[in-house]
Amino acid sequence: MPKRGENIYKRKDGRWEGRYIRGRSPSGRAEYGYVYAGSYRECRAKRQKCLDACREAPVAASSLTLNQAAERFLADKQDDLKRSTLARYTYVLKHYILPVFGAVLLSQLTANQISEFLRRLQKNGLSGKSARDVGVLLKSILRYSAKKLDCPSPGMTVELPAYRRKQIDIFYPDEIQRLAQMIMDEPTTTGIGILLTLNTGLRLGELCALQYKDIDLRNGVVHVRKTVQRIRSGDRTSLMVLPPKSDSARRTIPLPGDMAALLQKLVQSHPNGENYLLTGKNVPMEPRTMQYQYRALLKAAGIPYRNFHTLRHTYASRCVERGIDVKSLSEMLGHADVRTTLQVYVHSSLEHKMRVIQSICFLAPALAAEFAPSPSPSVFPETLQYQQLLAALSQMG
Repeated sequence: MPKRGENIYKRKDGRWEGRYIRGRSPSGRAEYGYVYAGSYRECRAKRQKCLDACREAPVAASSLTLNQAAERFLADKQDDLKRSTLARYTYVLKHYILPVFGAVLLSQLTANQISEFLRRLQKNGLSGKSARDVGVLLKSILRYSAKKLDCPSPGMTVELPAYRRKQIDIFYPDEIQRLAQMIMDEPTTTGIGILLTLNTGLRLGELCALQYKDIDLRNGVVHVRKTVQRIRSGDRTSLMVLPPKSDSARRTIPLPGDMAALLQKLVQSHPNGENYLLTGKNVPMEPRTMQYQYRALLKAAGIPYRNFHTLRHTYASRCVERGIDVKSLSEMLGHADVRTTLQVYVHSSLEHKMRVIQSICFLAPALAAEFAPSPSPSVFPETLQYQQLLAALSQMG
């Protein structure tokens, strides 16, 4: 049967018709070709053969537009890129790059034009990082065109704009305490998911994709095997369970003992390992729904809003402050490069700096002890509320 977006249809006369883009006009407008066959399978094969021929057909370097180059770039990369990455590239091309440069010949596209384009994007409200990402994709297409299509462009020499990395927030110990206490008072799977993120550094999509079979309490670990994302295809989006972000994102994370205790009753009450943690059903929670519920919990606890990823940043920062080596932390976070962990996720707090400075005191240690900061409280205080939570969890279905 034909798939949505495949451009294969059954005609009234009983034949199958397939449409494909055989080229572009100088203005970037699609020019279509058509094939016909007696069956869907034959029509699809004919259409694919024509598409392959179009991609392999030589294009004069002097007449190659960015639109044509981008089309070939995406066609060549579709088997190598994740579906989410391909969808993001398509979106960036459609909304930013092609409306401005689609009809421009590569031989006439200059570095100055690209620089001015990226500056204009930022002036119109696009963040520095997002503008740079647009430039990275554009430059990748130009490099591809020079190497694979023998069509170099003067724009390849463009210097992409630097951007200042934002200082990433973390939650302070007293905020973690308040949030944990609120969740303990009225436990829900959403609340438990938030505490799990604080204790494992899961990404939002990874948390939404977590199934009960991924929680191994016998060994005290959580296995990250999938992620949930809403993927755009044309004018539609669909919720999809996909492989993790990268090979390194497929990982096993150890659980703190108190977190394992919180999960134990929940896991025992859900014997079907195929069900998802946040919904208790065989369908995952929509990440946006989780974000709404997370925001509501912060508001109820009187904690200033920070995005969901702040839970991950907080986990990473606290791990480093408690002496976990960066290599191990990098693996637990699912990073391929330790430098990412150091540059992006590790934010030493003032409290940690104070402890370090006190530890190097050598003039009068006894006197200095009076001013040493007290250790941070645990995320899960051994209180009556903690015991009440365990009792409440045993009643959750």
